[in-house]
Amino acid sequence: MKKAFIQKFLLTPAIFALGLLAAGCLSRPALVRQDFVLQTPPIARPAPSPVGGVLALTSCDISPPFAGQALVYRIGPNAFETDPYAGFLVTPDKTAAIAIRTWLSRSGLFASVVKPGSSMPFDQFLEVYVDELYGDLQQPAHPQAVLSLSFVLGNSRKGNGAQVLFQKEYSRHLPVAHDTAAAIVAGWNQALGEIMSKFASDLTNAHKSMTQNPSP
Repeated sequence: MKKAFIQKFLLTPAIFALGLLAAGCLSRPALVRQDFVLQTPPIARPAPSPVGGVLALTSCDISPPFAGQALVYRIGPNAFETDPYAGFLVTPDKTAAIAIRTWLSRSGLFASVVKPGSSMPFDQFLEVYVDELYGDLQQPAHPQAVLSLSFVLGNSRKGNGAQVLFQKEYSRHLPVAHDTAAAIVAGWNQALGEIMSKFASDLTNAHKSMTQNPSP
């Protein structure tokens, strides 16, 4: 009886200690998931020579490796990983389309930019393809935000079929201050602003050239 009492007495502190350990584990703050969206880039000034007409952003597709909602990081020449605690609030094709369409609406390049599913007729259509969307962490001390976009602008003439008016690819590899999800997304937002500004400039010049030298 005495022996059993001693064993019970010795086990009680051990069980109590295990309880404290378990409680300690449960009380530790869990990692909080971060959700991001691509921001509409600011516009320095309206386009000096608007293209005019009504534009429809008919598609904004993401390259399959980067189409998921989790952020993607490049960690080697042929190695990528996804972030389980940081991603897009909506799918990247949707957040990119919203940011690009809003920017186009405010840019002054076109008389109007219609939303998907609108019954309003349009004069030109724009297709956007996101070729690259990742954080480059191959050199941890020098992280980069990588964004590449391809644009195809065409007219909507149904009689002669659609005609490509402008086509170009843009890419940015921007250094960021930290190897964090927030820093990478901030880099993407900056890259998107630079790309859209260059796209507006190139499209304006191309439109001037087409207007001054119309094809026969």
